Amino acid sequence: MLRLAKFKQTKAPAVKQSQMMLESNLKALGAVAYDLLLPETQALPHLIHGDEQILGIVYGKYKMHINAQKGRGALVATNHRILLVDKKPLFEKVDELAYRVVSGVTYVSVGLTGTVTLHTRMGDISVRTFNHDCANTFVKAVETSIFENPLREAGYDNA
Repeated sequence: MLRLAKFKQTKAPAVKQSQMMLESNLKALGAVAYDLLLPETQALPHLIHGDEQILGIVYGKYKMHINAQKGRGALVATNHRILLVDKKPLFEKVDELAYRVVSGVTYVSVGLTGTVTLHTRMGDISVRTFNHDCANTFVKAVETSIFENPLREAGYDNA
């Protein structure tokens, strides 16, 4: 039992440091204090690979036009992929998209709310948000990644 207690003590500071680095990165991307407390943010350290960087994130209510799923979550753009994260106390849903299936992204702002729509070959994913800074950062990150991704195919086959 003593060995287990020592193991927990040595591991906890590393996890806490990782979480603190993630939170400072998300703040730089436009996340506010409320966003940092969301379960989706708490799940990110377990989902992001060691060589990945978060380039943009948008929090809000999402709707997948592919299969009419709805929920509250975060759309996360990294340098390798896009994640749709929906985390609840006993439920976690993570969808992963490669940039080569993304055809575009749009952002429409009306009053206090805005809607980010990720257009893919499989269908659209819309996220309604109140955080305009996160939304703008996410859109710029996705647009940059779409056109600078070396794995992206030159043409579209719409299949």
